[in-house]
Amino acid sequence: MIEPAHVGYLPVEEVLVAATGSQGEPRAALTKLAEQRHPHLLLQENDLVLFSANLIPGNEMLVSRLLDKLKLLKVRTLQPADSLLPIHVSGHPNQGELDLLYRYVKPAVAIPVHGEAAHMQANATVARAAGVPQQLTGQNGDIFVLAPKARIWPQAVTTGRIAAEH
Repeated sequence: MIEPAHVGYLPVEEVLVAATGSQGEPRAALTKLAEQRHPHLLLQENDLVLFSANLIPGNEMLVSRLLDKLKLLKVRTLQPADSLLPIHVSGHPNQGELDLLYRYVKPAVAIPVHGEAAHMQANATVARAAGVPQQLTGQNGDIFVLAPKARIWPQAVTTGRIAAEH
């Protein structure tokens, strides 16, 4: 992995950028790239954007807009529905995959941070069963301290919705 500012110095055939936003999220990196407003990277004609996630129902309009923006840039796209080979990837492992991960990596602490409280608690339960000695689950605003002793500072940061300026 290298700094984004260094990507331009590499031969194009050696560059793969993993970017967030395959569901068309307006503030994600892929939308910023499609709108040519990413702070470090630019898409060029004939670049290939591989959508590694299946379309989530309800996101059709956002994804359609994103695809239109990429088409205007003459960027090629490939979606799971366009391929005979499976290209779907999920950032959400199942319990068996989590168990294997924890058993292979053998971390000293597991800190589930994505999903609803029940998802994070289930992740911590899998970690405990896989032999991870400590599990920390928190909420928005908590600070996770990793050293010298892993712990949580509850509600150390103010959180909430931030109004956008127009």
